[in-house]
Order: sequence, then C-alpha cells, then structure tokens
Amino acid sequence: MTIRLMPTLSLAMVAALTGCASSQPVTQIDKDTYLLVASSRWHGNDGVAAQGLQQADDWCRQQGRRARIVGSERSEGVIGVMPPKVMLSFKCDLIRQ
Repeated sequence: MTIRLMPTLSLAMVAALTGCASSQPVTQIDKDTYLLVASSRWHGNDGVAAQGLQQADDWCRQQGRRARIVGSERSEGVIGVMPPKVMLSFKCDLIRQ
C-alpha cells in the first residue's frame, strides 16, 4: 500500500509546487521591449529570478529568438504574506547561427 501511495503523493506535491509559481502574461512596453513579472512562494529570490529568466527566454524562443535582459527589479517578499517577485524587461534578439 505504501508503494502505491508514493507516486500519487509525488504527483500531488509537484502539482502543488507548480501551482504556487506564477507569472503574468508578457507585456509589450516599447517597440521591441517586453515586461515579465514572476513570483513564487517556493523558489526564493534566486529561484524566482531564474524562473523569470527561463520564462522570458522561452517566450522569445517561440518567436525563433533569444531573450536579452535589459532591466530587472526584485522584491524580497514577506514569509507567509507575500512571495518574492521579479520584474524583467527584455528584448528578443535574433539567434546567430
């Protein structure tokens, strides 16, 4: 019985952790500059920054480009009240072959 519960518990934990990471839709703030805001209760400051970088790069790669960060701000958050947050402004550059 314990063996059968482990996969179920693992999937539930992954779903719970994934549900706590969030980002707002990418917003165009200038002709070729975009803004992404990401937060997470479980990843901490460095983790939420890495999450934001990955999401910005993923968004640019959908367009056949690569993200270049041009500005960022991070907030520490307050444990149990407000999660850490990162705001990234970025451009999508052509990928050089």
